[in-house]
Amino acid sequence: MTAHAHAHAQHERLLKLYAAMLACSQTIIRCDQKKSLFDDICHQIVALGGMKAAWIGLCGAGESQVWPQAHAGDGLDYLQTLRLSMGRDAATLACDPVQLAMREDRVVWTQDLANDPDRVALHKHAQAHGWRAAAALPLRLMGKPAGVLCLYADQVNGFDAVIRDLLAQLASNISHALGVFENDAQRRQVAFALQESEVRYSALFANSCMPMLILDPVNGHIVDANILALDFYGWDKASFTAMTIMDVNTLAPEQVRLDMAQAAAARRSFFEFRHRLANGELRDVEVFSRPVTFDGKAYLMSAIHDVSERRLLQAQVRSTQALTQSFMDHLPGVAFVKDSELRLTQVNRQLGELLGVPAQTLIGKTAHDIFPPELADELAAMDREVLAQGGSKSYDQAFNGRHREATLFAIQDDAGKPHLGGLVLDVTDRYLVNERTHAMLRLSQMAGMQTEKQLLSEGLHAAQAITQSKLGFLHFVSPDQATLELVSWTAGDLAGDGTEGDACFPTSQAGLWADCLRQQQPVIFNDQVNAQAPLPGQVPLQRLVSVPVMDGGRPSMLMGVGNKAADYDQRDVETLLLLGNALWRIVSRQRAERALQQRVQELSDLNRDLAATQLQLLQSEKMASIGQLAAGVAHEINNPIGFVKSNLGTLADYVDKLLGVTRSYAKLETCLDAMDDVAREQALHEVRRRKADADFDFMLSDLPTLMAESRDGVERVSKIVMDLKNFSRVGETEFQWSDLLPGLESTINMVWSEIKYKADVKREYADLPPVFCVASQINQVMMNLLVNAAHAIGQRGHITVRSGVDGAQVWLEVQDSGEGMSAATQARIFEPFFTTKPVGKGTGLGLSIAMGIVKQHHGMLSVQSAPGQGSTFRVTLPIDGGRGVLPPGSRGPGADPRPASGWPGP
Repeated sequence: MTAHAHAHAQHERLLKLYAAMLACSQTIIRCDQKKSLFDDICHQIVALGGMKAAWIGLCGAGESQVWPQAHAGDGLDYLQTLRLSMGRDAATLACDPVQLAMREDRVVWTQDLANDPDRVALHKHAQAHGWRAAAALPLRLMGKPAGVLCLYADQVNGFDAVIRDLLAQLASNISHALGVFENDAQRRQVAFALQESEVRYSALFANSCMPMLILDPVNGHIVDANILALDFYGWDKASFTAMTIMDVNTLAPEQVRLDMAQAAAARRSFFEFRHRLANGELRDVEVFSRPVTFDGKAYLMSAIHDVSERRLLQAQVRSTQALTQSFMDHLPGVAFVKDSELRLTQVNRQLGELLGVPAQTLIGKTAHDIFPPELADELAAMDREVLAQGGSKSYDQAFNGRHREATLFAIQDDAGKPHLGGLVLDVTDRYLVNERTHAMLRLSQMAGMQTEKQLLSEGLHAAQAITQSKLGFLHFVSPDQATLELVSWTAGDLAGDGTEGDACFPTSQAGLWADCLRQQQPVIFNDQVNAQAPLPGQVPLQRLVSVPVMDGGRPSMLMGVGNKAADYDQRDVETLLLLGNALWRIVSRQRAERALQQRVQELSDLNRDLAATQLQLLQSEKMASIGQLAAGVAHEINNPIGFVKSNLGTLADYVDKLLGVTRSYAKLETCLDAMDDVAREQALHEVRRRKADADFDFMLSDLPTLMAESRDGVERVSKIVMDLKNFSRVGETEFQWSDLLPGLESTINMVWSEIKYKADVKREYADLPPVFCVASQINQVMMNLLVNAAHAIGQRGHITVRSGVDGAQVWLEVQDSGEGMSAATQARIFEPFFTTKPVGKGTGLGLSIAMGIVKQHHGMLSVQSAPGQGSTFRVTLPIDGGRGVLPPGSRGPGADPRPASGWPGP
């Protein structure tokens, strides 16, 4: 219920109760019998006061039961047999409002009778008769509870503060009447009390929370007005009560009299007027009127509610609604709002234009009232899904040959009731673009997996589907433009299955569908077309579009579709051109690829032969390097082996002589043991002779020298073997972290036999970090550079070997004092088979191989040289080998690339 409706109902109830109180007051004044008084009061409370039921019960003197005396309304038949005990049982007392009111002498208000846990006994009866609230008001006699007035209202919280005051006053008046009936001498006091009651009713009227008027329905005279009415209208009471209601109402006097007559007859109680205030301002008011009787004369009691501000707000709401409707009408699509029963409550003009009807005629209709059954079922299912799940969801829709995207979203009004909003956009153009794109991507993906004919058939079917056509055909055009070859056609409407039955015929015999070739531009026929053979199956054409696919300024292919339900347009032409050109590009590329593949196969055979020849040359260079290296190693090993062999001969002679001396000493020892002087003298002489023959003292001094020389020779051989191993790095063929300087030293030692007779080697090393590389290949590069440097020196010179770090790179450098090179020679030194050496002295592959190795390491090999100034070769390598790997001991991305032990930076 809205606030306005609630206020309206509240005013109605209050006016009814005012009228009932006045009628009850008149009854109490005039009535002289208790039974008729109680009957009349119950009747007035129900008939005029708006209560569902009312009853009055009394408790006899000295009795502990309440006896019903009178009742009115529905559901009180049970009172005829009701006897309410006034016992003190706590459980009974808590659930019975009558006993509670009598025992505690207080009014008991039950504002929600159906849900009050203390009124369980009344729940079923209250539900059956529409009782929502109840009141039990004690009636007093001689200051003590003597009876009870029970009332039942049809609204929860039906007893607000004003109504409670009025009902409490009524109970007090009835109590006074009871006293009068008990003691006739007190009647005058009762009359006086009733006069006071009228004064109090007047006070309630005067102090009501809204402007109130008492009107004479005959002439419209303003009989009385409360304070709020005088404040609202701006006249003093004397002036205002001298006026008629026609003086403030802007309606014609005849209309005002008619409205008052209807109110007096109780046919209408609510009116909307525009009243004029004393300052001339006009205000919109709602008037609630009820007939009342004073001293036998009928009047109208009217409550005035100023609704000017509300009307202004309503106008603003209407303006906002109109603005919202205008906003919806200008949206780039169909917009609507539906209620929970999926009936349209608001639509924009685009929906009306789409359906060809005024938009407002769609209000209140469902999808089944507007669309075909299948589409309506689909739309209703989507609507129910979004309403059930909440949130928003998008759907694709197809209607009347157009594609649309619908976005549905669940919303709620101020009362929390669910509604469904929707926005539908025409996405036909976007749909066509997507379908074309997907079709061309699909054709590209299928290009290498299907035959040419299968691919053309697939493309034609895609064109037919996108243009919503029923047939399609595709022809190749001969280079002389004179002949057409039917390559593919769609199955169903045309004869065949689109894969067999090629047909060739002159272009001159083709029908209108070949006009695109003759005019070299797309053609569209949206009227019935005479196909003019030869289309397979002789299918009648109602509509047709065909396009030429151009290649080099001449038609190479014809592609067409026909019998679309709607007219063909430029979008269909664009679709055929896009797919036709894509198909021709793929076919042309496939044909070129097949020709290229054949040529590639021929080149592959030539390359295979060339690779075999190159492999033989590389093997020759490798064997030459191995032979040169082996000769140098053999020469280096021969020297220590020679003097070790010589020393071993001398050592053998020394050992033989020492053994002779040793045997002589053994013989002397035997003679000494025998105490034979002659034998001892002979043995001693033999020892001295052998020592003299052996040059014993020289032999003792020469033995350590011979041993040291031999050990040195063996160590030299061991070092040569170790250098050879370090140079070759046997078993290392993959990239790994390596220290280049030990390998460089080993390489120098390996080629020392080539260098030592030509140059002195000077080392200018800087500490290097570990480098990610194949160390044996880097050693091979340095060997070639060192050997070339030695060969470049004429008589005697020097070679300088350097190393260094430059940022994330390291470099190795070999500088010689040789003859140098001209610019022309430098430009060719890295070419395979180029050499400046005499014939038979080199293959010309050394520097070429070195350059290849350096490039594999993502490095650079450069040279600086000039005639007569020697040459400098520099090898530059990335520390990480160009592979982005981390060195051992690093801490992850962004860490210092140096290993844990550390190495100096550049």
